[in-house]
Amino acid sequence: MKRRDFLKATLAMAGVMMLPEIPMAATPRKLVLVHLFGGNDGLNTVVSDSSLYRKLRPRLALKADQVVPLKSGLAFHRALEPLMPIWQTGRLALINGVGYPEPNRSHFHSSDIYHTAVLRGTARYGWLGRFLDSNQAGAVNVGSTLTRALYAKIAQPLCIKTADPFRIQGHQAELSAMYRDFGGHLGSTFAHLEEAMDHCQACPGESVSSGDFGKSLDVILRLLPHGRVFCTALSGFDTHSSQPKRHAEVLSELARGLAGFLAALRRRGQDRDVVVAVYSEFGRRVEENASGGTDHGTAGPLFVLGTGVKGGLYGEVPSLSNLKEGDLVHTVDFRAVYSTLLSRWLQADASAVLGGNFPALAFL
Repeated sequence: MKRRDFLKATLAMAGVMMLPEIPMAATPRKLVLVHLFGGNDGLNTVVSDSSLYRKLRPRLALKADQVVPLKSGLAFHRALEPLMPIWQTGRLALINGVGYPEPNRSHFHSSDIYHTAVLRGTARYGWLGRFLDSNQAGAVNVGSTLTRALYAKIAQPLCIKTADPFRIQGHQAELSAMYRDFGGHLGSTFAHLEEAMDHCQACPGESVSSGDFGKSLDVILRLLPHGRVFCTALSGFDTHSSQPKRHAEVLSELARGLAGFLAALRRRGQDRDVVVAVYSEFGRRVEENASGGTDHGTAGPLFVLGTGVKGGLYGEVPSLSNLKEGDLVHTVDFRAVYSTLLSRWLQADASAVLGGNFPALAFL
């Protein structure tokens, strides 16, 4: 086995991909993206006080004791209760009806659309990858696969394959010695990895929440100096059957993780520097199915959280009576959300990144 292949295999065992050199962030503002993979059921996440909702979902419609009221006849699934203090203090924006024209109901195709911001045809680079290339910014991806949103021509993110990257720390001395023999790019690569691990060790006892999602946010928290954009995901939202229990579990994991992450940012005095956006590749069908679940749908809610966010309701709630092929009709193009994040938070040229002009929203 060649030494380079051996090093790659060793790093893979430790949960870390081969890493490029990335620049330290030049400006303080950070963006964290959380993908709810599987297609989150928006109608049971943000619940409408509607008789038609209860009629279309005789078994799945949430009852009054299963929700937490917001305003304007809307409520959160009770599993999201840890987010209520964030909502009440005006640091959570709920954007209703997010989607795109001619929606695709394939997990992977629709994810690609969200990650590239290109509706038709094939896009080689992700929307965040294009931002990174044009702004010479660094990024961190936490997860088993690199999100397509970070695919770039030049920029390469720091890729942590596992929510527990610290497994490498027991092997740092041996790996560092081998990498020093190479010098150049490989030596620089491991130097940046060691620096990242040092940042991790500099925050002992800091924990966002339990579970893999909480651990992934903990990694992001500790590696904030290593980029401007951070991506992770929470799966389990493909609720074709037995939805009530499964959906409550993943929403609870999401809420506990986000609440813990924002609380940790406040403790560290970094809460004004970070905005979190939470999205899913599509929502679910309006009507429940025969298996106690819901099938692939279209539009759904998107959350943006942070001290710099102007909290409240944005976008029109999709009509339950004016459906298209049994699905919700989107009222907000997801690219308008991206445009807002790019122009008003990351201070980038949104039209250049997105390949078109999309109206910014008022949540920033």
